[in-house]
Amino acid sequence: MLNKKLKTSLLLAAALCSFETLGAGFKIPAHYVLEFVDGDTNPSNYSSFTKTIELTPGRHQVVVSFKDSFNAGAGDRRIVQSVSPLVIDIYNIGKDDVYSFTHRTLTSFDDAQRFANEQKIELVNTSTDKPLTPQDASYFLMTSDRGFSMMREYKNELASLGRLYAPNDVPGSQRGLSTNAYGTPTIRADSSGSVMVQQGLTLEPMGGGSAMSTSSTSKGGKVNHVTYNELVKMYNSADDATKLKFVKYVMSR
Repeated sequence: MLNKKLKTSLLLAAALCSFETLGAGFKIPAHYVLEFVDGDTNPSNYSSFTKTIELTPGRHQVVVSFKDSFNAGAGDRRIVQSVSPLVIDIYNIGKDDVYSFTHRTLTSFDDAQRFANEQKIELVNTSTDKPLTPQDASYFLMTSDRGFSMMREYKNELASLGRLYAPNDVPGSQRGLSTNAYGTPTIRADSSGSVMVQQGLTLEPMGGGSAMSTSSTSKGGKVNHVTYNELVKMYNSADDATKLKFVKYVMSR
């Protein structure tokens, strides 16, 4: 029986060592849970056993939440959960680097409650035991005017801020600015009532002779004609911030 347990322990240790030497990764510290990485809320490259995400070299985004139970005295343990998640932007991780973060030691329930509001951390490269520079990675605490809510959609919030990094996300055919059968600009809101404007969203030009035109009169009395396709071309060539301003302008008319 002892030999069997010893073999099992050695196999687990070997598996752990082999996983940690696979290459680039991000280690989720104690007291934190993974929300999503690069827009994926259920990544196959995440091991709950080691709490490590395997990453390819380059750009990534990791979103985590503070949640754990802490000693409240007299043998009572209580859950402490943060209102806001931490968003960690990784700019160019190397093929053998493993990033993580550290924070002050939490010794009690009250201490954990204070930290849940503070969440001051230090990003580190565990492969070199050195702090990360702002050129390596950065983080921010994403707060909300709604306060604590079990229904917060972190991906939608990041997308609305233009801060979501999700290279594999493909906007659906009914998301963002589009036109209906009558050529009317249309935006579909999600169930929470927020407007979904995706990064990289483009509009499709009308084909053939159906290029609608609109006109306006300048101060000199000259009429300016702008076709629908010209508007589409200008919209698609704009950056995401300009697109969002345009969408808000259209919605306000």
